[in-house]
Amino acid sequence: MARVCFNALAFSPARSNVKTARIQLGPEGFCATGTDGYAIGQDQCPLDTYDGPPEGVTLHVDRAALSDLDSGGRKDKKGYGRVEIKAADGLIFKPANNDTPTVAHDQAANADTALWGMVDSLLERMERRTPALPELIAFDPALLSYFSKVKVAKVKGKANETYERAMDLCVFDAKEPVLVKIGPTFRGAIMPIDRDVHRENVEQFDGGLW
Repeated sequence: MARVCFNALAFSPARSNVKTARIQLGPEGFCATGTDGYAIGQDQCPLDTYDGPPEGVTLHVDRAALSDLDSGGRKDKKGYGRVEIKAADGLIFKPANNDTPTVAHDQAANADTALWGMVDSLLERMERRTPALPELIAFDPALLSYFSKVKVAKVKGKANETYERAMDLCVFDAKEPVLVKIGPTFRGAIMPIDRDVHRENVEQFDGGLW
């Protein structure tokens, strides 16, 4: 849970106009998604048991709540905390070590539901597409840096349960979002720089850097 929240937080910078991240709980597990409108980060982990509605539960939380859940999860060395949803309080993480519970208040009133619908649609559509690598593609290095913060789950069955650190890119077009996968559970997306638009604003960019 801590890893999942940390990874969503990496894509929810303080300067972002998107003021909430999204947490989803359901039979498939615990999933957190963050975006600033230019890059998306989504990770998930399984739940040992789930007693909620079959369609799942969705909450929108702020950066501080994601940070608190990350911190609270990492402190719980026993690793078997309990997550509860209460209408008045939002999400409550109760650690197995009986430490102070972490409360993540639901910020649904500040959430852009249309934006999250577009995030889901984009990721689902990109998963189904056939990659086609263009000759040249440009990125904002600041957006790429989000992905360097991603924490990856251990891969069992490999020597010493090693970590998979490869950043795998699926490129469809030089002007369309690029699908990014890191490790077995994290997926995200990043918007490349439109070379035509950039050329209008940066004279030296005419023809790119090649």
